[in-house]
Amino acid sequence: MTLQRRHIVIGVTVALAAVIAITLLVHSLGETKTNKADDPVQRVAPVVFVTRGPLENTITLTGEFRPFQEVDVHAKVAGYIQKIFVDVGDKVKTGQVLAILEVPELNAQVEGARADIRRSEDAIRRAQSEIERAESTHQAYHAAYTRLKQASEERPGLVAEQELDDSLAKDQETDAQIRSTRAALAEAQNQLGMAQATLDRLSALQAYSHITAPFTGVITKRYVDTGALISAGTSSETQSQPVVQLAEWSLFRLEIPVPESAVSMVHLGTVVQVHVLN
Repeated sequence: MTLQRRHIVIGVTVALAAVIAITLLVHSLGETKTNKADDPVQRVAPVVFVTRGPLENTITLTGEFRPFQEVDVHAKVAGYIQKIFVDVGDKVKTGQVLAILEVPELNAQVEGARADIRRSEDAIRRAQSEIERAESTHQAYHAAYTRLKQASEERPGLVAEQELDDSLAKDQETDAQIRSTRAALAEAQNQLGMAQATLDRLSALQAYSHITAPFTGVITKRYVDTGALISAGTSSETQSQPVVQLAEWSLFRLEIPVPESAVSMVHLGTVVQVHVLN
């Protein structure tokens, strides 16, 4: 073997030995890392102390504060808005007048009922006067008949039978006149009662022309202006327009939508923590 060929063989041998040494070194380092990772002494785990306590389930939901009560204020009678005193944002008290309606037909009916009352009162006064006159006339005819009858009994034949009969007829006629005038008085009194009831009903309706606040709150909406025609809000057949919307601002109602999956967690007496966001 020549010297040059010997040098080549030695070089290949050295290179092969270096590759084997590097491979063994990498394998040894890999096993060392694996052993360190698998070593239980090197593991770190959180530790907590076990204590007794009730199990709790909590859920976070988003709710909304709404007025405790909120209503649309309608008019009980139909009419035109003569004056409206409030606007959105105004605070009002219970019984405060919000608007006034102009109701010409109702006003005319009230005046007609008052006229009926005056006529009934006049009829009552006339009936009372007729009764007094009838009673006075009856007393006179009754006294005359009583004297004639007494004289006829004391001295038979002194008074003619025709005269006695005529006096008796006058007595009975005036007595019937009293009963008739008393019936007329009762009728007039009944008419007065009916007219008074009609006036009371119309006056009550007329009072509804003043639309008032049912409770203390704040005006959140205003639906009409001066001159608008408002339908009566007592009939379900017509779509009456409200005057204003009123909401109670001193007390609120918290509305929280609960999902179906959490309904079983909600019971009477369940504590709810509320966080108000500004």
